[in-house]
Amino acid sequence: MAEKKLGFNIPRKSMIYIAMCLTGILIFVLGGILPAGKKMAELDESIVARKYALEEQTALAPFLKSLKVDSEKKGSEILPLPPKGKLSQDKLGTLPIAFSTAAKMSGMTLVSATPLLSAMTGDAQFIPINVVLRGGVIDFRKFLIQLGGIPYIQHVEEITIQEKSDTQEFKMRIWAAIG
Repeated sequence: MAEKKLGFNIPRKSMIYIAMCLTGILIFVLGGILPAGKKMAELDESIVARKYALEEQTALAPFLKSLKVDSEKKGSEILPLPPKGKLSQDKLGTLPIAFSTAAKMSGMTLVSATPLLSAMTGDAQFIPINVVLRGGVIDFRKFLIQLGGIPYIQHVEEITIQEKSDTQEFKMRIWAAIG
């Protein structure tokens, strides 16, 4: 038996056309489909990240509103800086009342506020006042803020803090301008 030779007799031009078509398909796949697939994966990751950020913002929105409201309420924490003035000598009796009011507004207890009248000689422009308060450190800070709002207070000379059994005692020497 004679063996039959299986051969494909494809013309050379057809082989060139097939090679060109396969090259075109390969270029289309490598130049178009694969980069588009990578870009789609990147966009999917971006979408997931943005969805997470949006969910996070919607979950935290009430907290942001409450923080804005709280920050607007903090206006009372701003230091009062009134123009400096002088207390007339006939109103020296109102000094303890002013300190008592500042202590109440800050949550402290005023033990005493005594002006040292012995320091007033002739044409004295300042008078020292010994003030004793009881309370906490945070309330003392509030008291100092209130003290800054009194126009005739010149400066605080000294502060002494003593620890008591249930509270702290603050002793201060404050100078007030008189005139």
